[in-house]
Amino acid sequence: MGILKCSDTYRSFSGTCTECGHCKGACTSLVAADMTLGDIAKAMLEVERGAESEDDVRLNIAMNPQLVQAVRGCFFCTSCKNTCFAHNDVCDLIYHARVDFQSLGLIEREAWSSVLVDEEWDIFKAYRAIHGIGYVDLTRHIANEHHEASADCDVAFMPGCSLAAYGPELTREIFETIDGMCEKATMLDSCCGSSLKSAGFFDRAENLCQRNIDELVQSGVSQLVCVCPGCANDMAKALSIRGADIEVVSLAAFLSDHGFTAKRQAPEGNLYLSKSCQDRDGTYLRQTCEVLGIDPTTPSIFHGCCGAGGAVSAFQPDRQAQQADSKMSFAPDGSTVITMCPTCTYTYAYRLMSAPRDIQNKHYTELMFESQFDWNLVFYQLGSMWSGEYGAWLASVFA
Repeated sequence: MGILKCSDTYRSFSGTCTECGHCKGACTSLVAADMTLGDIAKAMLEVERGAESEDDVRLNIAMNPQLVQAVRGCFFCTSCKNTCFAHNDVCDLIYHARVDFQSLGLIEREAWSSVLVDEEWDIFKAYRAIHGIGYVDLTRHIANEHHEASADCDVAFMPGCSLAAYGPELTREIFETIDGMCEKATMLDSCCGSSLKSAGFFDRAENLCQRNIDELVQSGVSQLVCVCPGCANDMAKALSIRGADIEVVSLAAFLSDHGFTAKRQAPEGNLYLSKSCQDRDGTYLRQTCEVLGIDPTTPSIFHGCCGAGGAVSAFQPDRQAQQADSKMSFAPDGSTVITMCPTCTYTYAYRLMSAPRDIQNKHYTELMFESQFDWNLVFYQLGSMWSGEYGAWLASVFA
């Protein structure tokens, strides 16, 4: 057995890469690194060749800034995958490279200490606890002071970390709507684990998905309704591996199937849809257009990561702002950017706070429901957490 944990992944990828080079032209990080995906796999194998210890491998990687750029600079947007004739699993390659980077101590702790979503505290749980946001009354499959554990639910709602933390009123309004459209709904108040994979904790992310599935099976549900395409993808994959008979559907599709009518009028001006990079085949985009009553052939759509993916901001802070600006540059003044993923909504809101523009930034659910994100309040509360009475505690938890 070699020093690297994921050598088999690199050998497999190297064997299927056609060396066409199209992936490099589709990715700013690969352009900056002057590497193709096949080059990454080969470079990971090369750093191990002749090495006698982890220290040797660690030094070999550190002395290859192109490799570090390619692995740490990946947004997991899959733009490169769309150009791959061999249909290689790009994310799998980079996720496993980060597993080795993590095991070698090449990903700094501050890049992941606050997003260990399988532990007692992460930044989302801390935010919710400090600001009194909770959903125990909605997690009907878990026994608590509000109810006994229910095993007769038929639909589970998974809002995801960003929506559950930063849009509690919106989360509750969506849940109440779903609950009214089925026999009994419950809420899966957990994370899909994507931040763990970005940090190089691949196994922990998969274990978290399995814990989620255990809850779903115990609840008796036959459908899991996800807001975020990333949550839907990760949970669908885990359910398939487990062989659990639970269908994953997007919130947009669920609402359309149940004849939901928007409670708000569409905003004035042009609509520009920000396609989630986890929505690889555009299914979620089409379903979102359908529930919004938008002709999918008419809105302007822009692709690629919003800048939040892959924890790139911890490696190259300026690139998140550059990426967000690049995506929003498609939207002219006076228009509305509509996001599929709540984390994209958060990222654009943060960027617009720093560099204001005459555009609206809305998650598509804000066009469907009365409740809205209050980003000014969210960012104030996020900042005050660290300077207020809980600041010392947070600093010690995420040190």
